Amino acid sequence: MDEFSVLKIGIIDYSVGNLKSVAKVIEKLGVKPELIRGEFNPERFDGLILPGVGSCGSAMSFLETTGLSKLLDEYVNVIKKPILGICLGFQIMCEYSEEDNRECLGWIKGSVRHFRSCISTNMKVPHMGWNDVKYDSDFRLLKGLRESPCFYFAHSYILPFDINVNGMVGITEYHIPFVSIYENENIFGVQFHPEKSYVGGEIVFRNFLQEVKNAKS
Repeated sequence: MDEFSVLKIGIIDYSVGNLKSVAKVIEKLGVKPELIRGEFNPERFDGLILPGVGSCGSAMSFLETTGLSKLLDEYVNVIKKPILGICLGFQIMCEYSEEDNRECLGWIKGSVRHFRSCISTNMKVPHMGWNDVKYDSDFRLLKGLRESPCFYFAHSYILPFDINVNGMVGITEYHIPFVSIYENENIFGVQFHPEKSYVGGEIVFRNFLQEVKNAKS
């Protein structure tokens, strides 16, 4: 696992994320991540992770009051280093979320909506359990996985599928299709939880670290 030991990986700690389980997988792959709770130097880190449990309002309020939102925007749009958003972390990369009626970071075009805002049937929410990801493009995060791999999901909000989204997307269906994986240059997002998805999830993290390594070299 020494291939990634030189990487400096930061995990954004907005006090609502699944930090320990994400950090554990990253450590297993040979990297000791650093938790970021306040202002940081974007140049110090080779890759960042936005973890994925909690509410949009709490996460965005924390990022804004600590000044992290501006630093993250510099990291993503000016320095253009790799970042991975997981579940909530992916959702706050979008322009807006119905959850808490909040404007978000705005890196991904589109609005996050509740399942029941998108469909009238009496569906069970949250969507929890294993489901597959369908895709046509060559996703860097999915390299080495079988076609239509399965991952673990736990969420009530989605980015509805839209062919006009500004990046490559993979789709999962739970009554309606929604974006479950996103890639655009240095921005990576997944609606599922790779840290809860066993071997498949570990491969996703490994592929992200490989992209970080490639960007660093």
